[in-house]
Amino acid sequence: MAAAAVAAATSGFDELAGVARLSHRWNLMKVLVTGATGFIGHHVARRLVAGGHGVRALVRDGGKAERVLGPLGLRTDDFIVGEMTDAVAVARAFDGCDAVLHAAAMVSVTSGTRDFRGNRLGTETVVGGAVERGLETIFVSSMLAIFDPRRPMNDASPIGRSRTHYGRSKAECDRWVRARQAEGAPVGIVYPSGCVGPDDPGMSESVKAYRSFLRGTLRSEGGNQMVDVRDLAELIVRLLEDRTRGRVVAGGHFLDWDEFTRMLEEATGARIPRISAPGWLLRAVARSMDGIGRLSGRRMPMTGEGVEIATRVRPMEDSKCVRELGIVWRDPVETLRDLFQWFLDSGKLPPRAVPALRARC
Repeated sequence: MAAAAVAAATSGFDELAGVARLSHRWNLMKVLVTGATGFIGHHVARRLVAGGHGVRALVRDGGKAERVLGPLGLRTDDFIVGEMTDAVAVARAFDGCDAVLHAAAMVSVTSGTRDFRGNRLGTETVVGGAVERGLETIFVSSMLAIFDPRRPMNDASPIGRSRTHYGRSKAECDRWVRARQAEGAPVGIVYPSGCVGPDDPGMSESVKAYRSFLRGTLRSEGGNQMVDVRDLAELIVRLLEDRTRGRVVAGGHFLDWDEFTRMLEEATGARIPRISAPGWLLRAVARSMDGIGRLSGRRMPMTGEGVEIATRVRPMEDSKCVRELGIVWRDPVETLRDLFQWFLDSGKLPPRAVPALRARC
């Protein structure tokens, strides 16, 4: 398999997928962040600013950038308006930067969107341009989109074949970045699990899913793997500060469906109904819904990809450097409580849906 060959070529970092840690820690740096008005990018930008670092953001919408990033202290001259595929805009954004976080991507595993070619071109433009300039770079990949959920997932896992167009596009990007690593480029890849937490500027699909869990979870095999976006942001900033390279899995917590439902009820005070069925039956039903959705053009309540992950996912192993960098994943009940408090305070849920929480004036 081509992916295995690329993985083997990275053995210079520490066997298949190790991490090279350079001893020099930067005190302050200026970081170009793509996807800064999205979930992960926004939290990383916030953490960078809090740590005294400079931030430049490549954004598609200047007005949205002012609304989302202005409260962090960023000004209009900190924004470069342009697509991640626009080589001219990206080159302007690099000017004066010491490092790059590429978190921007076209994302969807539930819609009918099929054209994700921009992900590969954007990765080549941003990461490729950073490599040419010798800038320390972190590329945000996806564990759940590109690896086989039926097998234990860690930083040595081979890339699988996703059933979704989005997943296949992320796999292409990942292979391309791994090839740059094999050439010795100063690039790290971060693999977050299901990223969740409060303060999502765009209400990403992963965050929306948690709101829908109030309507029901599963009583089946598998479970839910989650990492708090605030902890992930802390990890990414420390990786940049320490110039950590290679492949880094940010697994967070694995909760089987019983544990997850109990914690969700504890955090919200809601009584959560559950669908009890063996995994094979849920997967069959979801695949049937995929077919119905393709024929009707309607959005289905379950997707084959989502149920495949939900019923087959196994615990992910954090990379060794997560612990070495001092990252401690916060209690998942805290993450859930903060998330649903944010839903409530921002008007995305009525108070009756989360009786254990109170709206803040």
